[in-house]
Amino acid sequence: MMLDEVHGYVNELMSQAVYDSAEVLGTFLLSSMGASSNNAHLTPAVRVEYLVTYARALVGKGEHVRAIAYYRQALQNCEIHARKSAGAANRAFSALSSSSPFRSSGAGRRAEDDLLAEKEATIKFEVAKCHVALNSPRAALAELETVTSRYRTLPLLLTLAKLYRVNGYERAAGSTYRECLRLCPYAVEAWVALAELGVKSEDLASILSQHFPAERAAAVQQQQQQPLDLQSWISQFVSCHRLKRADEADKSVAALGGFIQTFPNNVHLMLELAQAHTVAGNYRDAVSCFQHVRAVDSACVSKMDHYAVALNATNNVVELNRLTHDLLRIDNRKPETWVAASLYWDSKGDRLRALSYVEKGLRLDDTLPMLHLLKGNLCLKLNRPDSAVSSFRKAQTLEPSISAFEGLAKAYAAFRKHKEALVTAREAVRLMPSSPRALLLLGSVYAKQGETRARAMKIFESVLRSNPNCKEAILAVIDIHVANRNLVAAEHILSKHLESNVNDDLHTRLAGIFVEGQKYGQAVEHYHIALSLNEANEEAATGLERLEKIMKGIDPDLLPDDEDE
Repeated sequence: MMLDEVHGYVNELMSQAVYDSAEVLGTFLLSSMGASSNNAHLTPAVRVEYLVTYARALVGKGEHVRAIAYYRQALQNCEIHARKSAGAANRAFSALSSSSPFRSSGAGRRAEDDLLAEKEATIKFEVAKCHVALNSPRAALAELETVTSRYRTLPLLLTLAKLYRVNGYERAAGSTYRECLRLCPYAVEAWVALAELGVKSEDLASILSQHFPAERAAAVQQQQQQPLDLQSWISQFVSCHRLKRADEADKSVAALGGFIQTFPNNVHLMLELAQAHTVAGNYRDAVSCFQHVRAVDSACVSKMDHYAVALNATNNVVELNRLTHDLLRIDNRKPETWVAASLYWDSKGDRLRALSYVEKGLRLDDTLPMLHLLKGNLCLKLNRPDSAVSSFRKAQTLEPSISAFEGLAKAYAAFRKHKEALVTAREAVRLMPSSPRALLLLGSVYAKQGETRARAMKIFESVLRSNPNCKEAILAVIDIHVANRNLVAAEHILSKHLESNVNDDLHTRLAGIFVEGQKYGQAVEHYHIALSLNEANEEAATGLERLEKIMKGIDPDLLPDDEDE
């Protein structure tokens, strides 16, 4: 059987995804390549083709480490071919450089060299994809950086940009995404990435105008005549992602809601809206959006980590358990699956098991920011602030979200590193100047030091002026009054806010203030109100239990054995 025939059969099998048979047949192809009788007939270029074909069969089987080894052999044959080609060219020029036939053959060799260089770039791209599959982003980046710019295709550039971003090289990622748009302005993921990297709205508009000169006119046309104009759609799409990056949750929700009216049941937009609700703390709205997505696309795994967060925040353990089992059935190699599993066990109080599931997800794919955020929070609960700092930093590198900044500042505070926490909070405000959560973070860091509490109070009051019902700002103001032993002011402010903002956390905090002021009857009343609003409020349940002991004359800090004695 001729080698070319075997090669053809291997390719035919792979085109039908019959990788096991393709791999077995490929071994005969490689064995025949090694036979001395065939050596004279096989050029390095042909050897490259056979080795690449066999490596592709291994990739199809999921054997990425073996595939890399055969891709390396293919690259070695590329080098051999390049050396032979260079030697032949030198001999031709030395023989008779002025002869027209030699000029013609030289041009042919140059074309062949270009094809070989292009093939080499393609192989390196395949090697990089194997490294990505093996969760080795640094090795993948090192491989792609050796490909010269001339042979960087759009898929290669997009992968390179993602790898720059994963490895923390944001400036290089930004310039590479811009190069992607130069090749294809409809590469939507590049627009999204630039928005998420924090490129200013004016710069994004400038880039849009470069690729779509009529973009501004098209935006007007969209409103009047053409609701499906693609250029205007991209502009609006980028704007939604920029708002998400700036943590302007309310504006993001409004923009996405309007967008979905134009494109109903768009899974991507509905997922973005659900995530925006989750980030804003509107967990019930988020759950509703995610349920809508799953009704449209029941096998969707993307952003299900945020769905798990929303379910956990609403204490919906039954649905969280159901989601975990669904994701395990759909794809147990997706990191979102292990976020859901980890949150489920965290909700059951088994933090070590929850952490083990996070680690499992990270071994599969350490590029999902939520895994690092979850690991950081679990490490804080387990009193491991050093590991928490590392996790939040990684999350911040992958996606500089407000949650990453909050976690990092909290981890530094656990280390009593006030200066580092302050730097983190200021950076959050710099990147997200319109974000209430960023301002609250800065205020909370100031509030931890007695000499800067007045500055913290000004920040919290400014947040309340723009959002009078902001629970976090209300509680932060109360904490400062309590720290200053001004219980009357704290009681007055909370009572006033509860007139228009019924919230279990506010009732719990007011009950705690009444306990400190020894107004036990009123404290009991507000603890019961808090538990009637949210029976899963652990702070209210614990506070009520302690208060009942105090009212019985029992020290609430004594252990049960001490009480028996």
